[in-house]
Amino acid sequence: MELKLHSPAGAEPVLYTWPLTSGRGNDKHDGALEIVETIRWVCEDLPELKLPLENNILCDYDTHSYDSMKSLCDRFNRAIDSVVALEKGTSLTAQRLNKYPSRGLLRHILQQVYNQAVTDPDKLNQYEPFSPEVYGETSYDLVCQMIDQIEITQDDIFIDLGSGVGQVVLQVAAATPCKVCLGVERAEVPSRYAEAMNKYFRSWMQWYGKKFGEYKLIKGDFLMEEHREKITSASIVFVNNFAFGPSVDHQLKERFADLKDGARIVSSKSFCPLNFRITDRNLSDIGTIIHVSEMSPMRGSVSWTGKPVSYYLHIIDRTKLERYFQRLKHPKNKVGNYDCYFCMVNNLIKLFLPNRNTILLSLYFLVSTEAPRGRRRRDTTVYVPLFTE
Repeated sequence: MELKLHSPAGAEPVLYTWPLTSGRGNDKHDGALEIVETIRWVCEDLPELKLPLENNILCDYDTHSYDSMKSLCDRFNRAIDSVVALEKGTSLTAQRLNKYPSRGLLRHILQQVYNQAVTDPDKLNQYEPFSPEVYGETSYDLVCQMIDQIEITQDDIFIDLGSGVGQVVLQVAAATPCKVCLGVERAEVPSRYAEAMNKYFRSWMQWYGKKFGEYKLIKGDFLMEEHREKITSASIVFVNNFAFGPSVDHQLKERFADLKDGARIVSSKSFCPLNFRITDRNLSDIGTIIHVSEMSPMRGSVSWTGKPVSYYLHIIDRTKLERYFQRLKHPKNKVGNYDCYFCMVNNLIKLFLPNRNTILLSLYFLVSTEAPRGRRRRDTTVYVPLFTE
């Protein structure tokens, strides 16, 4: 037995198979309640139908009765068909459709998509504990917080590193004017579910008549060389690195060093201390070109704990390092800064020439002082050789 819901955008109807309940425990899903909520959200887009539908259709139904639910769907379908027929050939359809969904509707759509695509959520939790493949979902509200805090424009490229089933990518694609959204996931089970998420997301967005930006969900290891350019060309990077080890974080930092100025990184673990200060001993650290701040902690922001979890916003800014060099170039006490210069050059050699064999460098610092008033200026140029192996 089937139930059918007609599309308010004139797309193909969606079919539900009776009985509508699936799953078990916390993952139990009631398709009857989903149908009712879907009708309510359609009403939000059709104010002229809202009162009649709520008073005559949504006032009396039994989610446990097939006949009652079929009657509910049939009455809804007749109302929708009449609206689509009246709007046909007019500008009303264009005015109502092909807009981004509201936040409430998008939350509902993504939940519908997840319910259909992820048939066995328990399989997502079958991973090696404390490994980089630990699966954890980011909440809808946290992504909303990120969208509110960082201005996303049509010139931005968004990438989710370790995108799981693709929820974050789909949300950003449907909630912002982002140029393109990418997600890369290497684990087999989430990647397989991501394919289904893609299929059902496109289908439901078409059913509602809502638009979304270009996106792509990719199966692969984001640390592979083939994905390096995707990362370095992105202007917004999202990474849930809470369970990543030092090795993965280090490799990510190497890639982040090639991001453009102004690029933003949102992560569940910061890539440098909040109070990071540049010194001659940490010039090779990613913190020298990053401003990091803590986003407001949000309860329920991730699937693995109900406690408030903080995310961190990093902004690439190389002028931070340039300003540091300028202070060294024009210090108040030049002679007293020689040791700082030597350490700085050694660190830069380590940073930019990691595979050197033997390098002989001679560094000459020009130090000149003003002669006392009334006397001839004395040449105090000092040549200091620096040898590094």
